[in-house]
Amino acid sequence: MQKPTRVVAEFFAQGYRLSGTYVSLRRLMADEIYDPNTNYLTVEDAYLSPIMEPAIITAHYKELLFDKSNLDLVLTADKKDGLRRDQKYGLGQHQFAIYLVIPFFEVSGTLHLPTRHFNPRAYLSNDASRFITLFNATVRSTFDTDTVYSGGAALINRASLSFFGEQTD
Repeated sequence: MQKPTRVVAEFFAQGYRLSGTYVSLRRLMADEIYDPNTNYLTVEDAYLSPIMEPAIITAHYKELLFDKSNLDLVLTADKKDGLRRDQKYGLGQHQFAIYLVIPFFEVSGTLHLPTRHFNPRAYLSNDASRFITLFNATVRSTFDTDTVYSGGAALINRASLSFFGEQTD
């Protein structure tokens, strides 16, 4: 019998943070998020809190289903939990410090690519899929700069991007 995959993660969407556990017997969480053929994710033992008041829990769910197209960001504690199956066998050998803005947050982290030079337009046009994975991510609230989240991997919804580029300092 196959052992279930359990990933504790933070899911950010439409001004809310959902802390919970993604559980699957078949697929890695990142594969599920990147898959354009599935719309919904199930999270267990989930706690919902507003971005502007992260210490206040407004709801608790034993099991929660949500539409991943509304996600802005998924943050995992461990880098391996943000990897798709194809990334587990190797990431691009070139790393770029990326800074981007999505609703409610500024995000910085490392993007791994096979190319030596980074061009944001070319990346978004040719290489990026529905989500972008950054490693060693820092997520800072635009409402309260003291509210900072960090994790091994951040999966960012491309549709949520406002600003995206290589960080120079």
